[in-house]
Amino acid sequence: MANGSFSRDTKQAMISQFLGFGLDAYDMAMVVVMAPILGKLFISPGGTAAWQYTKVLLFYSITMAARPVGSAFFGHYADKIGRKNLLIFTIAGVGVMSVLAGFLPTYAQVGAWSWLIFSALRFMMGCFFGGEYAVGHTFAIEFAPQSKRGQVSGFVQSGFPLGYVFAALVVAAISGIVGDANMLRYGWRIAFVTGAVPVLLALWIRSSLHESPEFERAKAHGEVSKAPFLSLFVPPQLWAFLQVLVFMTGLFLTDYSVYGYLPSILTLNGRGFGTTQYSLIYGFALFMSFLGYNFYGWLSDRTGRKILTQYYCVFLVIFAIPVYYILYHAALARNIKMAIAGCVMAAMLKLAWGMLPAYLCERFPTKTRATGVGFGYSSGALIGAWFSVYVLWAHKIPVVAGIEKQDLWLSPAVILTIGSIMTFVSLWFSPETRHLELGEVGEVEQVVEPAVA
Repeated sequence: MANGSFSRDTKQAMISQFLGFGLDAYDMAMVVVMAPILGKLFISPGGTAAWQYTKVLLFYSITMAARPVGSAFFGHYADKIGRKNLLIFTIAGVGVMSVLAGFLPTYAQVGAWSWLIFSALRFMMGCFFGGEYAVGHTFAIEFAPQSKRGQVSGFVQSGFPLGYVFAALVVAAISGIVGDANMLRYGWRIAFVTGAVPVLLALWIRSSLHESPEFERAKAHGEVSKAPFLSLFVPPQLWAFLQVLVFMTGLFLTDYSVYGYLPSILTLNGRGFGTTQYSLIYGFALFMSFLGYNFYGWLSDRTGRKILTQYYCVFLVIFAIPVYYILYHAALARNIKMAIAGCVMAAMLKLAWGMLPAYLCERFPTKTRATGVGFGYSSGALIGAWFSVYVLWAHKIPVVAGIEKQDLWLSPAVILTIGSIMTFVSLWFSPETRHLELGEVGEVEQVVEPAVA
């Protein structure tokens, strides 16, 4: 779409994916925000507090590591048969997994099997969410006007922090109503089941959507790929995929270092804020991130995606450790004002995600876009999703361990800094993409189609 207006189809596509990505965050936040509770429910009581927390975060990592499977599968077929119908299927799968999570057996009921069962469910959820990103983000950006792709990108991405906000508020509300003791008994089950509510709204909206105009154009011109997934590994698309892989790995390391460890830092295993307080503080920070995503996407339409994000990576390297230092000492002192200030600063460490859907769609041609966007995005999780292991590695560095002692606050900042450097370097191998029409992406490079049986 070359003009700057938002059609009815564009608005519906934006809202649809805003809800879908928000639900993604809502589900993931349930694991992170309730990590102290889930650790008592699904993990053996033996071992250190840091190890127990890390094992809970592996639920998060398993979900993320499963996304490349789902994005490869659903993205492949979205590039072959279209986007719309697969959008309905992926969100329905998410709804089923959300409900099942509320009925899982605990360690007290089935022992170590509880962790394995929960892990299997998280893997399936990751597959569906991988499909959600591959198909849904591609769908929304293909409806966007060229001059406002960053703005649309920021809006649909902002569903993620807002999903975290709602999850934090829901956990805080349930905890406030039933109390900490009953959160362990049944409150956590209610929290998981609430994830089915936005699924129904998303299904209703998606049932009235039309097929993507870019896919329809490619289909009319006979440009639908016979093997979209395999095409990613044939030059020149291979080079674009590898650049995106490093880019996304860096972003995931920075992202998880914020999302994954803010609850731990704010609560300090009972020495910091209580469940209700930290959920509300966390929720406020994520609301600020919601605003920031929209601003960053809008700004990328004016400055360019590449140069803006490289400057942003420099900002991350400078401010990562000071932000975590403030958060840690706010929790020790139980100083709410300082914690809110620190969380707002932490939200500023994530803003580059606001331009991400537009940038990824501009890196792959229509015939392999859903596959490239989904698998390129999700493949970053193959390395980045194991952030909890990397943080433990950083924690064992003598200098780091001497400063943070038993509390993990400096080590996440170290991993965030490493991720920022990776993202910065990857962008040296990327062109500026904001001026491209989506139908022009890849036209100057003749992509070799792999043979299929």
